[in-house]
Amino acid sequence: MDKVDFTTHFHEAVDSGRIRAYFQPVIRSLTQRIMGVESLARWFKPDGCMLSPAEFIPDLERYDLIHELDMEILRQACVLYDDLRRRGTPISCVSVNFSRLDFARDDLFEKICAVLEAYKVPREAIHLEITESLMLDDAESFERTFRRFKEAGFSVWLDDFGSGYSSLNVLQNYSFNVIKFDMLFLRKLSIRGRNMLASLVGMAKTLGIHTLTEGVETIEQRKFLVDIGCEAQQGFYYARPLPKENLIGLIDQNPERLETGEDKKYWDEIGRVNFVNPNPLKAYADRRGGQRDYRFSSYDGSVALVECSKEHTNYIYATEGYKERLRELGFSSVGGLENALANQQTGQFMMLQKVVLDALKSGTVQTVEYAYKDVYYRLSALFIARRQGRAMILMRLNTFEADREVETAREMLNSSSALLSTYDLVVMFYPDRKKAKRVYTRNNLPEYDREDSLQKSLQSFCEREIDPVDKERYLRFLDFETLEERIGSSPRRFIQSVFRMRLVKEKTGWYSARVTQINTLSEPAYMLTVQNIQDNMNYWIDTFAGEHPEVLK
Repeated sequence: MDKVDFTTHFHEAVDSGRIRAYFQPVIRSLTQRIMGVESLARWFKPDGCMLSPAEFIPDLERYDLIHELDMEILRQACVLYDDLRRRGTPISCVSVNFSRLDFARDDLFEKICAVLEAYKVPREAIHLEITESLMLDDAESFERTFRRFKEAGFSVWLDDFGSGYSSLNVLQNYSFNVIKFDMLFLRKLSIRGRNMLASLVGMAKTLGIHTLTEGVETIEQRKFLVDIGCEAQQGFYYARPLPKENLIGLIDQNPERLETGEDKKYWDEIGRVNFVNPNPLKAYADRRGGQRDYRFSSYDGSVALVECSKEHTNYIYATEGYKERLRELGFSSVGGLENALANQQTGQFMMLQKVVLDALKSGTVQTVEYAYKDVYYRLSALFIARRQGRAMILMRLNTFEADREVETAREMLNSSSALLSTYDLVVMFYPDRKKAKRVYTRNNLPEYDREDSLQKSLQSFCEREIDPVDKERYLRFLDFETLEERIGSSPRRFIQSVFRMRLVKEKTGWYSARVTQINTLSEPAYMLTVQNIQDNMNYWIDTFAGEHPEVLK
């Protein structure tokens, strides 16, 4: 077939609609939702048989028609974007492949922008996929065009990285938004191949480049890419390239699978976390702060992504190292820990809430050390991203079994027990739920957590344990309508007073009561501690109260 015949056949195929864009979903690894689609050219003969791209792409390049093909696929990609937007199921992005010959044209930028403007498609919605070969012909010309697209708000992807003689200088010289790893990496997942792909994903994240691997065909490949932190996946495991009608039907069957624009920003930021970095929290924090001199420390892979809201604490992802640390703490699975955290009166919940709130407020890495079930552990947290009503926290969990650390754990446990034993009573109050929870008591004082309402608990405790002279003052002291305001106005962040109590003793004595507000993400909580005042102090307080009763009103 000569040039004239081929050109005629091509234009006839375009005019008759036999050159069609097929669309293959791109899947977010962590959420398994559709974050975009890649548009791929398909040529159908008059009899309906489809030509392989390998059969027509070389000829289109030879006859200088590849630009017309790419612009037609771009137009159809814009039609898809516009159709989905009008139907109320907008897609975040559509990627389009461009040839090295396209970038040799001086008018490429203007022509692409004209197509987008015709369909009112925003520039950030169309992602340009290019291969490294584009940069090898005329580096100076390509660099000018590349910079122009980037400055205009386009996202530029490096396609098929690893398929040829990819040069690391390309990554050094150009700020690509996404690297697409060639499917050859997944064909044989040998130990060497796994390590290589994991290292390349880590390298991309260190450079601030998002990652996508194509050619995913098995669940083992999918799980492996999740484990190494590859953000996006594409392949027959999820879906083959589909005509527009079939893609729309797929979305209609489950519209929740389509990632929203807000979700994209949220998960794109989370995707910058490098799970295979020796210190992912510090690496992310340094990059966010503009620091590039990373200092690596020993690392056992024990990190997790935890999404927090007022109602729930959900583990989105956890490495095997993190799960192993949980087993050392007595939790058989991440779900077991989530169940424990769902009971907001547990020690685990209080410790997690503290470090999460500190991380949200400071924006820096926050660390807390604690002992639980004879295990000493250190929990670090860093705020990553936020969307409406939710925040993502990067967690790192370390447990210690060395003799020195075990001894430290024992000392912490003994100290905690000794600290509690200095009080006669410790109670947690949850005003929103109108519940009280006794944490510790030296005596058998069940009233605070066995009544069916908070007010009944207070009344019952007053009747049994508070001297009649101080009942009214004690109820004012624990007035939950004004408690938050009174604690907030106190420079010490707690309120304290003394009361005459029996605490199941026949003889009334003076006790110091203190109420401290405990920070949680979900609801206000207060801790009441009651402590006996020594006998010599009892005498002086009795004397003072007798001479100045107005002070204790």
